[in-house]
Amino acid sequence: MKQSITEENIKDYFKPQGRLDSFLDDYEYREQQETMALEISRVFKQKKHLLVEAGTGTGKSFAYLVPSILLALAEEEQIVISTNTINLQEQLINQDIPFLQNLYNLNCKAVLAKGRGNYLCLRRFNHYQTASKLSDKEMKQLTKLESWIRNTETGCLSDLNFKVNKQLWGGIASDSRLCLRKKCSNYNYCFFIQARNELEDADIIVSNHHLLFADISLRNKGDFDDQMAVLPHYQRVIFDEAHNIEEIATRYIGSRISSRELIDAIKFLYNPYKNSGDLLQIRAESTVLSLKLKEQVLHKIDQELVPELQNLLERIKSSNPQVENFMKQFNVRNKLRLTAEVREYQLWKDSLAVEFENILFKLVDVQKKLVDLLDILALGEEEFNNYEQLTTMLEQKLQIIREAKEILKEIINFEEENEKVYWLEQHSNSYSLHAAPLNIADQLQEQLLNELETVIFTSATLTVNNSFEFIKNNLGLTSSSVEVLDLGSPFDYKQQLKVGVVKDIVSPKNNKFIGEILNNIKKVVEVMEGRTLILFNSYYRLNQVYSSLEEELEDLKINHLFCQGRKPRQYLIEQFKNTEKSVLLGTDSFWEGVDLPGTQLSCLIIVKLPFSVPSEPFIEAKLESIDQQGGNAFFEYMLPKAVIKFRQGCGRLIRNQRDQGWILVFDKRVINKSYGQLFLNSLAVDNVNIADTSEITKQLSHFANNNFTKIINE
Repeated sequence: MKQSITEENIKDYFKPQGRLDSFLDDYEYREQQETMALEISRVFKQKKHLLVEAGTGTGKSFAYLVPSILLALAEEEQIVISTNTINLQEQLINQDIPFLQNLYNLNCKAVLAKGRGNYLCLRRFNHYQTASKLSDKEMKQLTKLESWIRNTETGCLSDLNFKVNKQLWGGIASDSRLCLRKKCSNYNYCFFIQARNELEDADIIVSNHHLLFADISLRNKGDFDDQMAVLPHYQRVIFDEAHNIEEIATRYIGSRISSRELIDAIKFLYNPYKNSGDLLQIRAESTVLSLKLKEQVLHKIDQELVPELQNLLERIKSSNPQVENFMKQFNVRNKLRLTAEVREYQLWKDSLAVEFENILFKLVDVQKKLVDLLDILALGEEEFNNYEQLTTMLEQKLQIIREAKEILKEIINFEEENEKVYWLEQHSNSYSLHAAPLNIADQLQEQLLNELETVIFTSATLTVNNSFEFIKNNLGLTSSSVEVLDLGSPFDYKQQLKVGVVKDIVSPKNNKFIGEILNNIKKVVEVMEGRTLILFNSYYRLNQVYSSLEEELEDLKINHLFCQGRKPRQYLIEQFKNTEKSVLLGTDSFWEGVDLPGTQLSCLIIVKLPFSVPSEPFIEAKLESIDQQGGNAFFEYMLPKAVIKFRQGCGRLIRNQRDQGWILVFDKRVINKSYGQLFLNSLAVDNVNIADTSEITKQLSHFANNNFTKIINE
């Protein structure tokens, strides 16, 4: 059943006694929700872009889904909805969209898009079995996978009923840089292609930000063709949870190469440990060539490429301990920004730079020899049975080598004025090199806004001090085609929310801070009988608090203590939701995407204001760049980012119009720093209780007696 996307049709869904009201028992008309749906419908028609802040409780998913579904069906075009969290993707696919489909028999097909890495590649699986030195554990897993392949319909990692070693899966998963596409003998049975075909038929595609920007990045490569795309062609995108797009977009607009990926590509060409690989396959099939051509192929492989690849493989492997040693000199755990100062260190000049240059020279040699081999093979094109497949295999590895060569060249020939940041990351038994632009505004304007008819960015937290300027400037959303809409929230925060700042606590920089917050946390969770979410900025402080609280559970009248890192994130959230008198401790990812309505969560503690770590390579370079251009990096970048994250964290508490609760801030910079009021003003309450611990505890006790006694009596 198709319906046109008119203002009357949109209103018919949201008005009192309208379609949603007729089917939802607890439906409440919200003017903000209807306004958002109407505005999205309008910008769809006018082919404009929109930034819309819709506070918690607006019902923004229905507000964008209704016009999206109506447009997709009426105009027969696909709309991509991109989220940052798995929870929201599952909510859209499993709840919201099916509900709207059933509401008026809307024949709308919605498909969840997953990245290539989620799908098993049959060719890589077969290669892994023969080309890798396998342990007994890997052999057992491959045997189980072989049985699973015969029965699975999707080939998707999420459908596996047993756990696969992460490194093993990385060696058998689909990879765009290693994919032979239509030239692959397994193309007709390819799990990723089957999933991709399913997306082609969809009206609504639910994606995530990483996947969408990976697709945008691929589409802007010089050698792009449609077969490389992660998603089908689209012209309209809705970014939900759009407040964190900058970090994700930067990752994909930038470039990276890891030693592990490079080693894997080399082993695909030639694996000296198993005496296998693409080159040996070409060697075996060269028997069909004329004697002269065959001799040229054998010479190029045996005398030039094989020894060169062996040498390159050993070079890359030997660079791992050198990277580890270099990182230790700077006392960093896993990330080091490669600045001009770092490059002046003798250890860089004498060791790592030399090693990277040697690898670069080897990459250049291998690239040239692979191109030569391709030229020789082209002379025998008609004699090979599977010429296209053989050459495509080589071209894919050649592309990885080119990318590695380019980023190495860029890092070695460092230019401080090119508005990029470079850094080195150390992983378990490998490392990666990164380059990223400091400003992605121009690229997003060019690759996103100029390419698509409509892009909508929505979140509960897009503004700082009631202004969209920070996100507009950061994401390049400054053209006249980008409109803004601030809807506020339907919640009565002045009645539902109390905010307290504990004033008799030392500064976070003081060594006594951890001891004082521990004492305060114990008093709070005892009075509240659990029912508390505590948000941290670091695992270090989180673990300190967890260890101390764990020893005193009974004394504090807490049934259970749930802590990030001990179990999967969603498991912890569900267990907290279903366990009375419990406490949940979380850091970064728990500041958003946690939905816990009801009295089970009645108190939220912000241990410290969520400023980004200034020593992170990208953040450090961004701050320097702003200051060098005459700006104020703290007020223009660090502070707005922290306010947005603070608002996200505080948004975990009040989730519906019946919720009530307390937010406690243990960082007194909100009251003794000039910028502190920005944080407090963002909470939309009239009064903030600034008091010492004993007074705050009294008020919490009064709140608990009034609210939790009622629940027991009911």
